[in-house]
Amino acid sequence: MKLIENLALDVNRTLVGAIILLFFIASYFLKLDYLVLSLVIILTIYDLYKSNFIENKHSFVILLIFLIISPFIFFNKDLIYFFNLFLIFLVAIIIFKPTFYIKYLFLTTILILCYNFFVILFKSRELFFFIFFISFFNDTVAYIFGKIIKGPLIIPSVSPNKTWSGTLISFLLTCALIFILEYDLYISIILSLSLFFGDIFFSLVKRKNNLKDFSSILGGHGGVLDRLDSMFFFIVILNYL
Repeated sequence: MKLIENLALDVNRTLVGAIILLFFIASYFLKLDYLVLSLVIILTIYDLYKSNFIENKHSFVILLIFLIISPFIFFNKDLIYFFNLFLIFLVAIIIFKPTFYIKYLFLTTILILCYNFFVILFKSRELFFFIFFISFFNDTVAYIFGKIIKGPLIIPSVSPNKTWSGTLISFLLTCALIFILEYDLYISIILSLSLFFGDIFFSLVKRKNNLKDFSSILGGHGGVLDRLDSMFFFIVILNYL
C-alpha cells in the first residue's frame, strides 16, 4: 500500500514538474517574461500567507517599506550591491541567532529575492530564464539520483530527503552544464554550490517554523517557495557577476 502511494506521489510530482517546465519553455519563446515574474511573485506572496509569514500589521509594514524604497534602489548599482549584502546579513542572523522575529527577517529576505528577479530580468531575459532552467535541472537530477541510489542523508535534521548521492551527482552535472554554457570553471563551481546552500537555508527556515512545505499549490512540489529555494543565493551571485 505504501509502495503504491509513493508511486502515485512520484507520478504526480513528475506530471506537475513537466507542466511547469513546458510553461517556462513556452513563456520564453512567447516572450511572456513579466507574466512569469508576476505569477512567481503572486504565488510567493500566497505561500508566505499560507505558511503564516505574512500574518499581521508588522508584515504589511515591511511590505509597504519595501515597495517605497525599491524604486530608489533599482537604478543605482551600488545600492543594489548594498541591498544584497544586507540580505546576506539577514540570512546570517536567521541561521546563527534565531529569535521571535525570524518570520519578519525571512519575509524581508524573500522580498529582496523578488527584487533581484526584477533586476535580473531588466538586465537580460536570457539570464532570467537561465536561472530557472539551471535550478530545475539541478533539483530534478538530485531527486532522480537520490531516489535511484539512495544512501546516507546529508543533514537529516534539516533536510530529511537530501542524500549525498543525489546532491553530489547534481552538483557535478550542474557544474558541468554551467561550464559548457561558457562560464568560468570557478564561477561554475560557486554557482553550483549556491544551489545546494539555498535549498538547505530554506529547509532550515521550514524546520524552525515546523513546516513541511510553504504551501501545496504545486502538488507534490509544495509551494512556489519550495521551488525557488535553490535559486536564493544563485541569483544574488549572478547579480554581482
